[in-house]
Amino acid sequence: MAADLTGSRRRYTLGMNGDLLAAALRLSPSERLELIEALWDTLSEQDLPVTPEEQALLDVRLADMDANPNDQSPWEEVKARLKQRRR
Repeated sequence: MAADLTGSRRRYTLGMNGDLLAAALRLSPSERLELIEALWDTLSEQDLPVTPEEQALLDVRLADMDANPNDQSPWEEVKARLKQRRR
């Protein structure tokens, strides 16, 4: 059962501790990002379900990166291009 604890689209599900979420939501955005990173780092590959279709797509993209290493763009360049498109 999902409980909407924030009045927004964010959902905290499966009977998780609402107090924990409330405490996390009191953190600043940068602190929440640090918490997300710390939690993410506790997960193993086995904790992250990937469908066969997703794995196939990842394999194709990784092969393309290996075959065309100079076709990649750093994230800062991608963000700048996206910002230009919005104007």
